[in-house]
Amino acid sequence: MKNGKSHLSYRLHQLAHLGLPSQIFIPALLQELHHEMPSISNTFCWQDDNEKLCNIYDEMSNNDVIQKFILSMASTKSDKYTHTTNWVSQLDKPTTSLEYFGKCGFVGDFYKTILMPMGYFNTCFVPVFHPQTNRRLGILMVHRSKTDKDFNHHECQYLERVASIITYGLIQASNEQTYTIDGWDQGLLIVDQKGVLQHSCEMGEKLLSLASSSFFDGSLAGSVNDLHVFKGFHVLVKDLLQTNKHKPHAKNPTLSTSNAWGEFKLRGFLIKDKVGKRAPRIGLNIRWQEPFVLKLFHRIKTLDLTPRQETVGLLYAAGDPYQEIADKLHLSLYTVKEHVRNISNRIDIRSRADLIQLLLCDNPSAF
Repeated sequence: MKNGKSHLSYRLHQLAHLGLPSQIFIPALLQELHHEMPSISNTFCWQDDNEKLCNIYDEMSNNDVIQKFILSMASTKSDKYTHTTNWVSQLDKPTTSLEYFGKCGFVGDFYKTILMPMGYFNTCFVPVFHPQTNRRLGILMVHRSKTDKDFNHHECQYLERVASIITYGLIQASNEQTYTIDGWDQGLLIVDQKGVLQHSCEMGEKLLSLASSSFFDGSLAGSVNDLHVFKGFHVLVKDLLQTNKHKPHAKNPTLSTSNAWGEFKLRGFLIKDKVGKRAPRIGLNIRWQEPFVLKLFHRIKTLDLTPRQETVGLLYAAGDPYQEIADKLHLSLYTVKEHVRNISNRIDIRSRADLIQLLLCDNPSAF
């Protein structure tokens, strides 16, 4: 964890101020949280108006893991799934799994059979509450391995403050579609000539799961890796199989689909068997597109700015008017303008467009 209360996750605060849709904000925050506190993976469960777990994002999730979580949230029997989800749903403060071992056999059994095989030896469960209504918005889970240290008191207190940042971000979340550009998260899928999935890397499987469904809850039946969410998928497969015969120089076709997790792109290419013993197959590159404002968020830390200048500069580059920046950060209009003036002098820019161009430049020497 970073030193000093003044540092208190200013990067997490920046994310919360961007107004990203809930299911785009949460994955970005969980990723950034690794820079603040050591863990092997982070998870977030949303809770509905009845405080029932209704959706989940797990950083290491694949289809098997998602199906296990779906089973847990959908269970109505008196079993390890129901007891565990009820326990998690009613926590009122950060609680670690090691603290709870031995107090409930059902929860212990769930942890040993579901989470430990994933490498999650000790988890800190952190409830997230709405500040006005005290309604539960979700549960943050920070997972550690067997070789990691136990969560100490200061880390639990820190995670409570992170929960308040998550609350702010969820309240500020927009439902508007965000403009996206190519992101870093991508994976490989391979299908046969009928379009049936044959092989995948772990990231490809995870991204296909996210592209297949906005909500991983009890209403989701069957598999969560359906390539047919990409409209025109069979046409893509057919075109690629005919490429070698009729269009040898055709460009690789691309499909896209969007849901609450964001936009996903699928690019197909023909895989030939050089030995000549197998029929050609279709390789698919699946990519999770990155919202434009998240690209700015990741790039602005490369500039030589103070934390406050970085936050003001990020919102300025994102297109927020001065007054809106002032309202979000509880600053005066004069102070915001002064920050922008200092930023401009410090990195030698003259306009908002100059700042965006600097942030999106892929030439490291430009920084």
